[in-house]
Amino acid sequence: MSGFVIKQGNSFRLAALIREYDGTVLDLSGCTFSCQLRDVLGNVLADLSAQAVQDRVGIVQVTYTGSTAAWPVGRYRGDLRTVWPDGTIQSSQTFAVTVIAGVTMPDTGNAT
Repeated sequence: MSGFVIKQGNSFRLAALIREYDGTVLDLSGCTFSCQLRDVLGNVLADLSAQAVQDRVGIVQVTYTGSTAAWPVGRYRGDLRTVWPDGTIQSSQTFAVTVIAGVTMPDTGNAT
């Protein structure tokens, strides 16, 4: 997983491919996932939903079901924490998320 940019108010959705060090895609059956975005001080910006994609070996979808409109412009960090069926806990590399202001705004319905 590498860093990416999201505009305030846009849907947050990304996918990760989980592989072994030799490149083999891993079976994620029975795994549980968690993911958070935090600022540089460690404050939580968002708890993200993360789950294996059915019928897609090795793919995890990470989403945020709330609105990103109130997310402050800035740079955040996250990682994907995986708990394997045997209790082993692994975390991905830390990835960057940069939140920027949108340019095109929804029509408010006000005539000018």
